[in-house]
Amino acid sequence: MDKDLDSAFVNEIAQSQPMMRAYLAKILANSSSTDDVLQESNKVVWVKRADWDPETPFLKWAYRICYFQAKAFMRDVGRERLVFREELLEILAEEHPRDDAGGPREQALIGCLQKLRQKDRKLVLCHYDSKESLGETAVDLGVPANTLSQRLRRIRIQLHDCIQRTLTANSL
Repeated sequence: MDKDLDSAFVNEIAQSQPMMRAYLAKILANSSSTDDVLQESNKVVWVKRADWDPETPFLKWAYRICYFQAKAFMRDVGRERLVFREELLEILAEEHPRDDAGGPREQALIGCLQKLRQKDRKLVLCHYDSKESLGETAVDLGVPANTLSQRLRRIRIQLHDCIQRTLTANSL
């Protein structure tokens, strides 16, 4: 790449950081690891800068890299803690974030989280915001890890169903 293309590329990266971060935050459920995955994504974007065609939208290209970095991160931590299934990751990755208050899916998630019982909402938010493994969280709460895993699974199903109902109702 010549200096003009490098300069244009650096400008694209700089302008795209908030949107790339929002995209990763959505995929990773606002995990505390979002910034780490963004940093890794930026490294890959820089290494692959020669592959970018300035005639194509930068964000679309960068989102794809972010998606694969998030997927690699989820694979790496998958053994350590309960994470989203790959199918859900793909669904979340399909919808790119916007500059406004979030897309319909995010708004539905926020509404559905508010409908949960307070202790369930607290558990979900604490678990996905924590760097602790499921086993560590279970020890902290004084419950067996399997019991906690099943409880989180039921809450995720409840959230999924609520989001689907909300999105269906809003599309009518």
